Amino acid sequence: MTSAPTAAPDLTRQPPAPRGHRGSSALRGRPAVSLIAEGLTAVAAALLMTAAASTVELNPMMRIGQVSGLAALQLRLLLLLGVVLVACAWLMRRRPLAPVRYAAAAISGLASGVTAAGVSLALRDTTWPLGGQNGDAGNLQAWANALMEGKSLDGGYPPVYPHLIAWTAEYLTDGQTAHALKLVGLLFVALLGPAAYLAWRLLLPPLWALGIGVTAALPMMQPYKPYTNIVLVAFVPVLAKLIQTVQRSPRLPRRKAAVTGGVLGLLLGLMFIVYSGWFVWSAAGAVVLTAVVLVRLRRTAGTGGLVAAGYTLGAATAGFLAVAGLSLYRLLSSAGATVDRYCYFDTYTEPTYFAMWRDDLPGTDALSTWPLPGELGGVGVFTILLLVGLGIALTLGIDRASVLVPAACAASALLMRYWYASHMESNQAVMLYPRTSAQLLHCLLLLTGLACFLVARRNADAGAALGVVRLSRRPGPRAVAVGSLCALGLLFGMAGSATADKFMPKQDGGTGALAWTAQVTADYNGHCSAYAPGGTCKQPGDPATVGVPEPDLGVLTCSHLGPFPNARRP
Repeated sequence: MTSAPTAAPDLTRQPPAPRGHRGSSALRGRPAVSLIAEGLTAVAAALLMTAAASTVELNPMMRIGQVSGLAALQLRLLLLLGVVLVACAWLMRRRPLAPVRYAAAAISGLASGVTAAGVSLALRDTTWPLGGQNGDAGNLQAWANALMEGKSLDGGYPPVYPHLIAWTAEYLTDGQTAHALKLVGLLFVALLGPAAYLAWRLLLPPLWALGIGVTAALPMMQPYKPYTNIVLVAFVPVLAKLIQTVQRSPRLPRRKAAVTGGVLGLLLGLMFIVYSGWFVWSAAGAVVLTAVVLVRLRRTAGTGGLVAAGYTLGAATAGFLAVAGLSLYRLLSSAGATVDRYCYFDTYTEPTYFAMWRDDLPGTDALSTWPLPGELGGVGVFTILLLVGLGIALTLGIDRASVLVPAACAASALLMRYWYASHMESNQAVMLYPRTSAQLLHCLLLLTGLACFLVARRNADAGAALGVVRLSRRPGPRAVAVGSLCALGLLFGMAGSATADKFMPKQDGGTGALAWTAQVTADYNGHCSAYAPGGTCKQPGDPATVGVPEPDLGVLTCSHLGPFPNARRP
């Protein structure tokens, strides 16, 4: 029998782990400083790509200028991708695996940096953020101004983002909260890719963390309020790492289990005080999943297993409450008094559709044709593929925290979505339920990617167990790395350009109107953007009136859009 050729190192695999927990931690077998170095690489790449926008010449208020500017960003992105790929291939001659980590980290930064660069072009020569002083942008500026005056925030809203705007305004933008919001917003947009990649590196090897984590984050690019979705893309894998640690706790030293749980609890607490919405939608699923895991531990590891899990969960709870305890108390205290009556665009959409998050601006789409008709009983092929991925992931990974947590978060969000939507007419309250579309889409994308990961691992294991004779040589590690990184880099660049293009200035009543408003409004010092039509701008409103809530009339605020009836309750 002809023997198989020597196998090349598999860049998608992890070192061996205990049964049921393979491929678990990015830190096993290597110092934590390695993950920190990957994080620094990702952030540096994101900031470099964002800064590249300053070298592009364009008129952002003309469509030809917008297209030219986006193309110029893609040229710069291709140059940086080329540098990363060449460096990775050259360095892998001596160390086959280490360069892949840093190359993947760099591409995760470029992935979101290109979107931040595009938004920067849209806001060229204006200090206003997207939306100017209207809507949520105006509210954030009002809250930051209040903080600078020594006032307190609404207890039900996470405090980090308004405080960060106030700090930036005080120390970097000469007290201008609008300019501070623009800078902080661009930073959060740029950091979405690194956040997704680094969080999934706690569970997956580099190429899989890039391919699954960052790809699933692409639809979550939301430059208008970037602090919300950056929490979502990091929350799911960090929670999965915590559940995984609970599963493994009987085999871990109690001190290590407690320290790991405490660190993960701190991370979850920090995310909670940045934006807590995803915690609310996921709470039911997380509680049920934790209970199921503990029951299984009691059955398989006895009372000692429960005690070990208690060390992990207790430390995680302590870490979470140390950071977010006060915010959690305020959120729970104000829950009954906070009623959301704002009608999103998606409020009118058939409630089972979640395949595309359409924002909450009306835009130019006709409501009567949204969503587009699906091919199978009204369900589109994309959604069907997501459900196939869900089925495969649950079949092959039913004992894996990386699969169970996204599934539990999706199930929890789906149940709460239908609950609030079904009571919307009777209660005259929306309660933010259309935002579950983002969580459902993100979690199912993750599960589809994990299904691919599990199938690939299963096939590799089956081939090794059967001693399959390969008639051709397997691709070498450099070929795997360069091919994967090249394809993913191009995908991320295209998605980033498409996302940035939606926010280019235009009078469309949708996302383009956010940058248009910023370009045609003078700042408080009288500066008018050089690209404002006719060289004239409208004057900003009185800052004292921005963010003042309108009186609650007790009914939905739906305006008459499209062909739908709009009769209010008598």
